[in-house]
Amino acid sequence: MSLDGNLRVFSLTDIFQMLGMQRKSGILTVEGPKDTVAVGFLTGRVVSVESRTHPLENRLGSLLVKAGLLSDAQLAIVLETQKKRQERLGRLLVEERLVRPEDLREAFRIQVQRIVFGAFGWTDGRFRFLPHSTVDHDEEFFTPISTEAILLDAARTFDELPAAEQKISSNDLVFRRAGGAYALRLVTSGSPSADDTLVVSRREAEIWKWIDGVRTVREIRERAFLPDLDVLKGISDLLDRGLIEEGHVRETPAAVAPVSKVRFPTGAVVLWLLVAAIAAFSLYLVPRNPSNLFLRPVSEIPPIRDLFRASSQARLLAVGRGIRVYYGTTGRYPRTLIDLVAAGVMAESSLKDPYGRFYRYILRPQDGKFAIYGRTSTGQIDLDLAHEGQLSPVSEPHPAGMAPLSSAQRPAGVQIIR
Repeated sequence: MSLDGNLRVFSLTDIFQMLGMQRKSGILTVEGPKDTVAVGFLTGRVVSVESRTHPLENRLGSLLVKAGLLSDAQLAIVLETQKKRQERLGRLLVEERLVRPEDLREAFRIQVQRIVFGAFGWTDGRFRFLPHSTVDHDEEFFTPISTEAILLDAARTFDELPAAEQKISSNDLVFRRAGGAYALRLVTSGSPSADDTLVVSRREAEIWKWIDGVRTVREIRERAFLPDLDVLKGISDLLDRGLIEEGHVRETPAAVAPVSKVRFPTGAVVLWLLVAAIAAFSLYLVPRNPSNLFLRPVSEIPPIRDLFRASSQARLLAVGRGIRVYYGTTGRYPRTLIDLVAAGVMAESSLKDPYGRFYRYILRPQDGKFAIYGRTSTGQIDLDLAHEGQLSPVSEPHPAGMAPLSSAQRPAGVQIIR
């Protein structure tokens, strides 16, 4: 079954969700305003991504060089070898022992995320999916990624990135190491072996390498071996620890024109004050206008809203699977979603939607069904975001020895119907 359509009618997140749920194999080509992206699917999982303007292997080599894992000279030699042998760049880099396999896999993941996440923001363009039984991809170094994982990561990124960018005021901002921490050595595991060693997260250790009082945030985002969101979070974490501090904003000073004193008539001043008051009142009303696309909350912008819905639907399916795993191990269905956490089946964060709210779980033993519902951005139950399951005939409506939870014990968003 081939698909052909317009992104204004069918969003890219909907397409990813459908291809993943139906376990399709083939090539999805998406033509946007400035680029064309081809995504390879194998049984519903992403196994390859290509960009017409910036081919993946070119981006891969550039990322490894900028991250300091490969030199320009080494990359040039491998590229010449690639022309002669017609082999994949990644395989040659590993064969020549220039890059570790785990670093290559991480580089693939970062670049795929950047290409796909960029396409998720497109609202204009066309798409076409052509089914194929096999898809050419690098099986050794490209780990297949489930569409569910991509949608969840994308929702988290689009949700958290604006707040992270707001904390880091400018991409032209330069950070420097704090005076007492300049020679500190940051490690990601073990216990500190000396006073000058500190155990931190991987993203903090990676960002620490690039903080030198010269590089801007933009340059660190290009060089750090991390996704953009983790770069900003790493800088924020180091700031919170007091290990780094703001330096200066690198900018090119603009020529300043001489200012001449101008006297305004009193009537003109009053008129301009009136115009300013009307403008301020208009700005107050604009976010409430349903046709406004710019001053709404991020989660209400159409492409981001669609992404959140697709991510929420993917989580609903995961929770449904968790409920069945719980039944398979205990012989009964959970009374609340928190039971899944207590049993070690799922983490509490997996039971919440992209807005951080618990899904509504309803158990109906008398009907032989259970249902899970998602919510809109305003917190209302969304009947279009639902997952229903059929109870096993041997399930117990009231498992022996289990007293019902009181209303005070039930977490928000959980309801049991008997």
